[in-house]
Amino acid sequence: MKMLDRLIEKYAGFGMSVIEATIIFIVGWYAVKIILHILSKMMRRSQIDAIIENFVISILNIGLKIIVIITVIAQLGVPTTSLVAVLTTAGAAIALGLQDSMKGIASGITILFSKPFIKGDIIEIDGYVGTVQEIQLLYTIVMTFDNKMVVIPNNDLVSSSFVNYSHEDIRRVTMTVELHPDSDVQKFKSALMKIIDQHPYALKEPAPVVKIGEYKERSVSMQIWVWSKNEYFYDLNDDLWVAVRDIFKEQNIKIPSQQIDVHIQQNDIKS
Repeated sequence: MKMLDRLIEKYAGFGMSVIEATIIFIVGWYAVKIILHILSKMMRRSQIDAIIENFVISILNIGLKIIVIITVIAQLGVPTTSLVAVLTTAGAAIALGLQDSMKGIASGITILFSKPFIKGDIIEIDGYVGTVQEIQLLYTIVMTFDNKMVVIPNNDLVSSSFVNYSHEDIRRVTMTVELHPDSDVQKFKSALMKIIDQHPYALKEPAPVVKIGEYKERSVSMQIWVWSKNEYFYDLNDDLWVAVRDIFKEQNIKIPSQQIDVHIQQNDIKS
């Protein structure tokens, strides 16, 4: 009889533990959903990048649910010390195995938070120039102007230099034109400045510059600097080169030619 009472007491206690564990599981699981939902709303209001939001929510979702499961197991009377130790060891092993990937993720988060460039910017790195299509946690995807997709590891972007052509509102067209030494430099300069002054994309401030950059042995090097809004840079650059070609034709300016001096040394051979 005493044995039966003990069994009833034991299983009754275990039954209560099961009920309590079930309640903890249901409430905990639901609480995780509520916490993540609230956090997601807060992050959206803060205008945090969607990639960072999804990453943070995913990590918290896994972490919080593991805590709920460990709490449920502990409520059932199962020792959790060994389980926590196993999970910690497994986590450390996974982190070690994914060390490079973790560095890439850290670099991706750095880019998304610091915003050295954003989607739609034109950047140049390792000889590639193109538009940023997508910023992922491990990679940044750039589409070049000839429609090639370049996948750049975020580690490379964080650890090396790159050029962001879209960061500033205005950009300078820089041209170097070689004139024949016999050309009327002032006439060329006046004709080009007139075109620049009338061009709708050329800014008045900073003021455009057309000047002699260097006198060379067989040419006069002209430096041309004209500012425009970033979105009109390529149109203005193209128009100015067309204008230079037209001025060359109108003023009959000769293109400097390369001269090669050949010296022939003749040795008299005596027999």
